[in-house]
Amino acid sequence: MTVSVKDVRKITDFDSLAKICLANSDKYVRRAAVRRIDDENILIEVVTGDASALVRKVAVNRINDQDVLREIVLKDQSHSVRKAALNRIDDGDILVHIARHDANHHVRKLAWDRIKRSDSSLIITERDVERIFDEEKLIGIARYSLTWQARVKAVQKITDENVLAEIARDDEIYCVRIEAVRRITDEDALIDIIKNETYKEVLKEAIRNPNLKNEDVLENYAKNHQNWNVRLAAVGNANISQDVIYEVSKTDRTWYVRNEAVNYITDELRLKEIAKTDLHSWIRVNAIKHIEDRAFVLSVIESDENRFVRESAKVRLKKLLG
Repeated sequence: MTVSVKDVRKITDFDSLAKICLANSDKYVRRAAVRRIDDENILIEVVTGDASALVRKVAVNRINDQDVLREIVLKDQSHSVRKAALNRIDDGDILVHIARHDANHHVRKLAWDRIKRSDSSLIITERDVERIFDEEKLIGIARYSLTWQARVKAVQKITDENVLAEIARDDEIYCVRIEAVRRITDEDALIDIIKNETYKEVLKEAIRNPNLKNEDVLENYAKNHQNWNVRLAAVGNANISQDVIYEVSKTDRTWYVRNEAVNYITDELRLKEIAKTDLHSWIRVNAIKHIEDRAFVLSVIESDENRFVRESAKVRLKKLLG
């Protein structure tokens, strides 16, 4: 027999209501039944298993089990269901986690608003952090503060390498991760971050860090990374070999990387070779800017087929002559 929402409102038998909650094919009928039942076990079964967010949300609003509510806040696919669960828990750690990590803006805002009402100390400003020098307090701010600007300021004052590596890996805001990467001195920690980081701005900062000295890592990223920004960051590391820089300046598939690599070449013979033979006029001009040999620059003025290169060489010669 088909049961309607109006029928459900008249049913008083628990077993019948429970059966409708768990097995009826109509989500509106199930929702009506859930509104009339108080059994926690049935409600938990509904909230963890019903396909409809409409039904799960009503069940959440009738559940008191804090462990189940935390599970729903963290894992339910519907932001409306997560919001309903969030309104029924008081776990400060969960509120902080949701305020920083939930995928939905409205859920994050709800958590943020609840925290502001219950524990405003987590809403700390950069100026507040400037007055704090206790390492443990700074670590707490870097890990848990809801304002990313405060987390950045705290990271700038932290010396604990393990914490810096943790923040560099885990913070959801790339600006915070970048600041942590800049302060890491442990090469193994940097290499671990480089191997696992996917966001290019953080990856670039880790590769540029002067404490990264592993030649194999630097060479691999300078030659092979798919993103030219990352290749360029590796070329700019002070510890990369001149041979690798020169190879990049000759072979990189992006002319801009080749051009920038020229800026890091210190061997004038190599610069002269590029100035004479590179097919890209901008790269030849850039090489000339780094050459001190007046006679060579004069030869470029006399022989280069590109007017722009010749004119640039004239400017360079004038500068060399004082």
